[in-house]
Amino acid sequence: MSLFLPIVPPFFSIFFVMLFLTLFIRRRLYLLLLLGAASFLASWSWQYHQYQAAQQAMLHLPGAPVLVKIDTTPKHYPDYTQLSATVVSGPAAGYRLALRWQQPPALASGQYWRLRLHLKPVHGVANPAGFNSQTHYYINSLVASGFVARGPQILLGQQHSVRQQIVARVEQATYPYRTEPLLKALAVGEREFLDTLWQGAQHSGLGHLLAISGLHIGLVFGWVLWLGGWSKGLLAIRRQQQLVLICALAAALLYAWLASFAIPTLRAVTALSILVICRSQLVNISLSRFWLLFVALMLLVQPFWVLSASFWLSVLAVAIIFIVIWRYPLNGTSWQAKAKWFLLFHLVLSLLMTLLGVVLFGGFSPLMLLSNLLFVPWCSLIAIPLLLVSLFLTVVGLNINVAWQLTDLAFMPLLWWLEHSAGLQVWWPVSQASALSVALTAVLLILMLIYSRKAALLLLPLCILFLSGSALQPRHWQLHLLDSGQRQLILLQRGSVALLYDLAPAGAIQDIAEQQLRPVLRQQGIHQLDIVLFRQQRSERGRQWAKLTNYQSDQGSLTQFSQQLVTGGCSELPTRYQDVAIEVLIADNADSCIIRLTIGHWRVLIPGKISTATEQALIAGNDDLRADILVLANNGSATVNSLALLEQVRPVLALNAAAFMNGYQHPATAVEQRLALLRVPLLNTADYGAIRLEFTDENIRVSSWRQQRMPFWLEKPPPIAETLATTR
Repeated sequence: MSLFLPIVPPFFSIFFVMLFLTLFIRRRLYLLLLLGAASFLASWSWQYHQYQAAQQAMLHLPGAPVLVKIDTTPKHYPDYTQLSATVVSGPAAGYRLALRWQQPPALASGQYWRLRLHLKPVHGVANPAGFNSQTHYYINSLVASGFVARGPQILLGQQHSVRQQIVARVEQATYPYRTEPLLKALAVGEREFLDTLWQGAQHSGLGHLLAISGLHIGLVFGWVLWLGGWSKGLLAIRRQQQLVLICALAAALLYAWLASFAIPTLRAVTALSILVICRSQLVNISLSRFWLLFVALMLLVQPFWVLSASFWLSVLAVAIIFIVIWRYPLNGTSWQAKAKWFLLFHLVLSLLMTLLGVVLFGGFSPLMLLSNLLFVPWCSLIAIPLLLVSLFLTVVGLNINVAWQLTDLAFMPLLWWLEHSAGLQVWWPVSQASALSVALTAVLLILMLIYSRKAALLLLPLCILFLSGSALQPRHWQLHLLDSGQRQLILLQRGSVALLYDLAPAGAIQDIAEQQLRPVLRQQGIHQLDIVLFRQQRSERGRQWAKLTNYQSDQGSLTQFSQQLVTGGCSELPTRYQDVAIEVLIADNADSCIIRLTIGHWRVLIPGKISTATEQALIAGNDDLRADILVLANNGSATVNSLALLEQVRPVLALNAAAFMNGYQHPATAVEQRLALLRVPLLNTADYGAIRLEFTDENIRVSSWRQQRMPFWLEKPPPIAETLATTR
């Protein structure tokens, strides 16, 4: 498929290839499969090239203003406002832009603006467990990102929607309650969670309960269908069953509309629409055919959804539910039989979903099984129905506080559980080497479930042991140069502890990039930063290096390092960190904290941010600057990284941290030429994403995060060597 090709094939070439292959197809089933694959590829190719045409149109604007509509609530930060806008006119009409606006006027969703924009191609950072911006842009039709330029910006009008009025009513009704974030998220899809709630959702495995998704849409449909069943004995209406189905589907559509028709809700209402059409026409369709029809329709209409992990999580979760219901039907009507079936169903479903989560997200939470056993029934039968009743009363204008008070009490146990889970270290990352093994185990378990139920039950404990073993930390030292724009974030890790070196740029607002660092710590299973070396955010001339020790990575926000009590600067670094030697070559200067790490017989030199005078002092004051790995100073600036320094260091590999299409043009062409002269390969995070070095006695294994992400045609870094031999 084109997901794994280096490029997306041209539109018309697909038909010629398929026409040629049909000449050799004799069986009807194979022919239908081939036609389905051809239709998917044709839809994919057409939408991809439409996307590329719209992107090129926006990136090559002749300087003319662009008419856009703000389609989401803007997010405000100290220095800028972030917003998403849809292009209203021109060749890119209907596509979206991700914009930043410094010192904007009052902004609101639904406003029409004529703006002058500075745009660049979409490109996101690539870190382990980090957000994949590029696939997100394709899925959500975002063709470019940039900022609003200075000049005449004209507000053309404001569109007031009914949904915004309902959101305002819900916000006013839920404001007094402690569970307000949960109530707003599940009533109107407005998720404004603190870090504690997000972390609690990850640790407990209850993230699917905190967003309006297929589960919630299905609950609305099911409850309305159940209430409609009670009307059969009260009303005698022709085609009453069909009318009840249509009313249930309408209620599900209204709920999805309140959630702004987010992608998970669109998938859910599409599946329900297929079900209603089949039932209304008295068409009996098996679960397997229903699932295949649903997936095929989704991929034909929106082929970019195949890039989304949530898409595969949704459709495979439905498939697993169908398989479990088929293999373990409810036998008996007593409460003991129902309770036994319920526990068995959730046990098998939770383990299979855990294996699926490991494949898609690189880890799992052992707390997931207990959390789902407790709160999926509670929310499905009590909390969410109360929320829907309160929402309905608020929408029709009946402000009954008692309803929201009962809803608040119903969601309080969930809130407490999330807050308690946030403080637990229960996320077990799975090493990348075992990801394929986990996927094969999941397939084997599903096959055993289909052909032998008893064998599948015996395999469940073995899967748990396998996952526990897969979560063991690596024995070797690993150095991670994270993809964090114009700053250096370097992690030296072994096991669950690490050393962090953070070099913030001069204009940085936050002292540490939480969005880049926190997911990496979680994915790598790092629970504690033994040493944190960073530059305090004071005035440019008064910036000093500071050191923290024993910093727990889960204790609040990682953005407040400069407000912590520090224990000393880089001159007070220990000479050894476990079995790694630390040399401070120049310490506590205004612009430098140059350190060299010796890991076994490998050396890593980190100059940090230095001036020309500091570089000259470093060369003059040290007879031996040799290192196998060099992290370029000043993000690869040409004012430093001189040929004299490179000749004295004589690295085998050079690393650099720089943002994509940065205004400084880092790494500088002169630096690249100097490295090429010395035949030293250079890896830049803008091209390769996060770069990981694993140190062994024999070699250094080098891996690029962009080379590991799919689809591969979105990630095209230049080829690199996978290992460096000890002989130089």
